[in-house]
Amino acid sequence: QVTLVRIVFAAASSKLTASNGRDSLAMPITVASQRLPGHASLLFRPLLGADVPRAAELETASYPADEAATPEKLEYRQRVAPELFFGVYDDSAPPSSALIGFVVSTAAEGDALEEETMSTHHPGGESICIHSVVVAETHRRKGIARAMVRAYVDAIVKDRQRCGAARRLLLLAKARLLGLYIQCGFELLGPSAIVHGADQWFDMRLDLVAKRQPEMLQVDAFTPIALAGNPAAILFTQRGGDEDWMQAVAAENNVSDTAFLEERPGKSVGGKDEAAWDIRWFTPASEVSLCGHATLASAHVLWETGRVAHGVPVSFHTRKAGVLRCRAEGPWIKMDFPAQPPVPLSDGQSSKSSRTEIAAALGIEEMDVLYIGRGPETTPDLLVEVSPSAFASLKPNSSAISGLRPMDRGIVVTCAGVGASLQADLVQELPPAPKRPRVLMGDGGDGCHAAHRFDFLSRFFAPKFGVDEDPVTGSAHCILAPYWAEKLHRPEGSLMQALQASPRGGLLRVRYSKTTSRVEIEGQAVTVLRGRMVL
Repeated sequence: QVTLVRIVFAAASSKLTASNGRDSLAMPITVASQRLPGHASLLFRPLLGADVPRAAELETASYPADEAATPEKLEYRQRVAPELFFGVYDDSAPPSSALIGFVVSTAAEGDALEEETMSTHHPGGESICIHSVVVAETHRRKGIARAMVRAYVDAIVKDRQRCGAARRLLLLAKARLLGLYIQCGFELLGPSAIVHGADQWFDMRLDLVAKRQPEMLQVDAFTPIALAGNPAAILFTQRGGDEDWMQAVAAENNVSDTAFLEERPGKSVGGKDEAAWDIRWFTPASEVSLCGHATLASAHVLWETGRVAHGVPVSFHTRKAGVLRCRAEGPWIKMDFPAQPPVPLSDGQSSKSSRTEIAAALGIEEMDVLYIGRGPETTPDLLVEVSPSAFASLKPNSSAISGLRPMDRGIVVTCAGVGASLQADLVQELPPAPKRPRVLMGDGGDGCHAAHRFDFLSRFFAPKFGVDEDPVTGSAHCILAPYWAEKLHRPEGSLMQALQASPRGGLLRVRYSKTTSRVEIEGQAVTVLRGRMVL
């Protein structure tokens, strides 16, 4: 007797040496346990043979007798295709009841749903038939089924060794569940030819070939409106640390920074209520140690795509800048960054000729250069304060800026904020066009920038890294926040409003804590492009 197939994924399972699949017992389960996205207390991992009796209990309690699989069938499926049997576990429950949901399937040949091909496991078959998707009654209506199906699909996509020949996922579902599976990425094909009982069944499909292609989004960061702020590209893979590939992708994107993310296994440093991801940033020319706007954009897309539940903080683990934490508060994203106080250049470094060279590279008079400093190793930028009038008349020379020393990354040019009416005149006259930065067309989400009252303004130039002018530079505010907090005599942790006055422009809110040596940077973000790289 063939058990009714409620959901079917078409994919290629492991190619085993024995035709009946028994050699799969010798294959190690390589997929590590992970937190079920959006459910901090639940683990998603391969289901072991010892848990089959508990799975049988859940199966019997969840389906009518003529649909529920027998314990023997569940044991067979776990034995011949353990890579296709996953469970969800509540780690706060006793071991006997820790399993609260599961997905089980076997492989079949061909690309169509047929009961004859779904009765036994066919290693290497194109279709993987999911026989059961079960969630315990006590845990239903909490989004667990949706998260579990998504995690299951991701597990198949990532398991290239055993499921790498997969081409499509096919789904058979009743009408009341169509919305659920559409949310999991499936498309509706139409009524199914399979008849079982009085209810109509529907065929659905997900293109697994496309699913394996890297998903990429482009986000405008530090802006409440599109086509302003700083664009960043986001991918959810680091290709095993392939730096050449990441650099080539960043050059292809040709935006100021591309962020490459990968979820970290297990718990983060901050505990199980904090999602943990690795992050690396590449400009079109090279990798950088810290990038604020691409970090902001990364947090934004993790929440927007459902990879992290909205409201759950995200910790980004970096190679050189430590752990960067982000959390959402209304339309604003708050980022916790290390403070990078600038150090004034010594007389030997900041000679008159150096000041002259800097002024010439910026197209201003030497007398308008008020301060020259440099950030530490993580943000080794020159920091140059100029007068507000000089700031409004900057004429940067990219070639000359590239030759400035000592400068390992870029140059931050800043000036003090001024009164509302004067500042409005100032930003209207910024080069290259006689108009205000586009970001000021918005109101900052809560009207806080409507009057254009800013504590300080800045621009950032990094031609050495292929970026003549960066539209908005979050990491530069790790230098700017401590500099201006001290100069303006602001109380520790007090809010400062900032405008990066590039033609696109960016709005930021910053707080500096000298006690903890941290800077909180706030911004908003807007997704403008979604797609996949055909690689």
